Amino acid sequence: MSTPLPKRANDLFISYGHADRAIAEPVVDWLGRSAGLRLWYDASSGSAAQRTTDLLSRGIESARGALFFISPNWGSSTWCKDEHEVALTQRRSNEEFLVVAAQIAEVEIPTWFQTSQVLDLRQFDLLSASALLRSLTPNPPLRVDNDQDVYYSGPWSNRSDAAKKALRILHQMGWRLVGDSQDHPQFVDSVQRITAIIQSSRGLVAVLPFRAGNEPYHTSPWVLDEVRIARGLDRPYILMAEQGVRVPQELASCAYEGRVLSLSDDGLDRHFHSTLQAFDDTLGHVPLSTAGTYSFFAASLLGDAMESDALVSVVEGITNMTCVQGRDLTGQHAQEAIVEQIRGAAFVIADVTDDNRNALIESGAARGAGVPLHLICRLPANGNRKTRFMLQDLEINWYSSSLERIGTVYRIARRYRRRVLTPTTDP
Repeated sequence: MSTPLPKRANDLFISYGHADRAIAEPVVDWLGRSAGLRLWYDASSGSAAQRTTDLLSRGIESARGALFFISPNWGSSTWCKDEHEVALTQRRSNEEFLVVAAQIAEVEIPTWFQTSQVLDLRQFDLLSASALLRSLTPNPPLRVDNDQDVYYSGPWSNRSDAAKKALRILHQMGWRLVGDSQDHPQFVDSVQRITAIIQSSRGLVAVLPFRAGNEPYHTSPWVLDEVRIARGLDRPYILMAEQGVRVPQELASCAYEGRVLSLSDDGLDRHFHSTLQAFDDTLGHVPLSTAGTYSFFAASLLGDAMESDALVSVVEGITNMTCVQGRDLTGQHAQEAIVEQIRGAAFVIADVTDDNRNALIESGAARGAGVPLHLICRLPANGNRKTRFMLQDLEINWYSSSLERIGTVYRIARRYRRRVLTPTTDP
């Protein structure tokens, strides 16, 4: 039995024709070093001479997705075709498994290659790199603001038929169902991270799956903990429970309308639709703050606007949150507006190259407000990695090119990623 997707050690399995190694390797190195992704790449994970069907399966089953470098060499390789087939098998069993294709040479895409999009990586530059990074977010949502956010607590995969039916109806409510990203390492900040997401949502919907061995409530303790967080934050919540689940009385009594909606293979609770409609009306009156639901990017006002926009699109793509730029805030009270935006940000990335005055001021505002601050800086030609006054205790992430810059920004932003459940992610 393969390892569940969120618990896999690698982010991507890399498939390429070995004659293309000189083309693929710089991209792979950038994905690992700059973007911070964990990769299964046979240059370090097993040589071509050692390849076996078992090694291939173990390589792909260790990753949450596969990246294919398409070229004539790739198309003529039997091994590459096998890798593609194993990846498709993974995707058939879990739609969250990524299949990304990048064309690195003039080639007609094989008719048997199944993917909705092929990235053009024949020239590896800022635009193609940003497109590649954005493609690594499975099923991106249509919006990144939190206006209609409802926290979803429950199984993200292997759901019962009743839970799937309930989720299809939840999607029809027009809410953006959000949650903690499954592949986050379970560090000590997980409760703080989940609390921040619930706090920025209008309410919570919990699906309590039946788990026979989980005494005493026969359900997921993680879902119960998230419901307790919502109750502590005074967020309204709906409870849906599969047959056999015992809901703690203190949670059931505080649930919306004081009831637990039953989920069974025979159908949904008779109060299901009316409760959802009433809950939706209630959510419209819940005070909602944008604090902690966006990031802030501080950089020189004289920088390349196209590059800044590419960086912002990458940050929004991986975090599923809006990214605000100081350059977009103008007018008579722009400085006050910028400081206010910084105070409410989930995190700030500041490019302090050449001691840019705006970026340093905005860094100071983030520091004073206690907002997580991440510094990036272009490495000077003389190699002098000097620190900044009042920011000396903060690590600076150095880069030497636009490619390294966007990769570094992606790596920083990725730790703040949150999950959005879309209709296309329902297995």
